[in-house]
Amino acid sequence: MDEAVKMYELQRVDLTRMKVVRRLQQLQALLGESDELRSARQQVAQAEAELREWNAKQKNAELEDKSLAERIKSTEERLMSGVVRNAKELEALQQSLEALRRHRETVAEEGVKAMTEAETLAEQLEGYRSALASLESGWNGNQTELREEETKLKHNGALLQRKREQLAAGMGETLRDRYETMRKRKAGVAIASVQNGICSACHVAIPTGVVNGLRGATTLVICPSCGRYLVPSNS
Repeated sequence: MDEAVKMYELQRVDLTRMKVVRRLQQLQALLGESDELRSARQQVAQAEAELREWNAKQKNAELEDKSLAERIKSTEERLMSGVVRNAKELEALQQSLEALRRHRETVAEEGVKAMTEAETLAEQLEGYRSALASLESGWNGNQTELREEETKLKHNGALLQRKREQLAAGMGETLRDRYETMRKRKAGVAIASVQNGICSACHVAIPTGVVNGLRGATTLVICPSCGRYLVPSNS
């Protein structure tokens, strides 16, 4: 029975280590930016890019409007100067002036549109940035907690590893091999406790004779149902 107790103590450590490893794996998935946060960042970046584009269009419209205003003024002055007397040239100048004016109107409309779009985007961007700041604040706090948990789990994992090495060293090589073999075959549970005549692993009632002989057994006892090694519940 001493062999079963040693095996059961080692399994307790192994099962706890497995829980620690699984939680660390979960933390690895949780650490880092969430999809929601990445989406919020992308939304802000896209809005910023669009805002820069509309601001550039507005600026270009203002510059072009200024250039057109100068050309219109120059053309008007030439028409009014009396220097040009030829009828065809005067007609051409008049047509050019009208075209410049129409073009300026179009540019002005484009400038107004760009300004309107930029103002709308600026308001939207403010909301996006506010939402992102809120997400980042919550994320930073959560990340701190997760990092602290990760540090504690790694420390506990190291302690459990040393405990396992100590327990394994106290077992003979044959017993360790039997434990490891059964552990691999039985999904990490090589030995089960018997509680009220029931195997804690497969939850099947064990014959009374097996239960009665378990405490005084000098060799490992196997559950007739699941094939795992057995140990009394108070071990």
